[in-house]
Amino acid sequence: MKSSRLVAAVGLAGAFALTGITAAQASPTPGADRLAVTAAASQAEAQLVAQASRIDESFLRKVHQDSLFAIVNGGLAVHKGRCSTVRRLGGVEVRGHRQLDRSLRLVAARERVAIPSTLTRAQQKSLRELARKSGTSFDRAWLRVQVVAHQQTLKLIQRQLRSGQMVEVKQLAREAAPIIRRHLDLARQAMRVC
Repeated sequence: MKSSRLVAAVGLAGAFALTGITAAQASPTPGADRLAVTAAASQAEAQLVAQASRIDESFLRKVHQDSLFAIVNGGLAVHKGRCSTVRRLGGVEVRGHRQLDRSLRLVAARERVAIPSTLTRAQQKSLRELARKSGTSFDRAWLRVQVVAHQQTLKLIQRQLRSGQMVEVKQLAREAAPIIRRHLDLARQAMRVC
């Protein structure tokens, strides 16, 4: 009997040693389990909030840059477009994205999110490539860029609506969605005409 207790004690000590748990940790004080679970839940919640906050901030920054791109790109279409539909759509882009960006900048200021003042390198490259084109070549290339850009912005909006946490940012995404869908539809329709 004495030897079986000794074997059990040695076995228990060995198990603690393998897991890195001390005997004091193995027999916690009453309520310690609840505190540990609460602390772990609070830490997980804080990580989710930080992740959501990054999603909200990323949305504001990216959609702002997308709007800047659409404004500059729309102006390019107004001046360089051969097809009247492209020129008209360029004006729609400028007006729609200026309005969207005004709202976005107000939300970003209230949420204290710094937004970039420049386009991404890819957007700058796209503008340079479009500026080199003319005539129907410009019109077709411009419309392709519009379709891709608006599809990407819609994906950002969907992600924001699904995963964002800031109420005001989600509301902005809800309001932006029909504008971006309309621009995408108009660009697809123009591809059939121009």
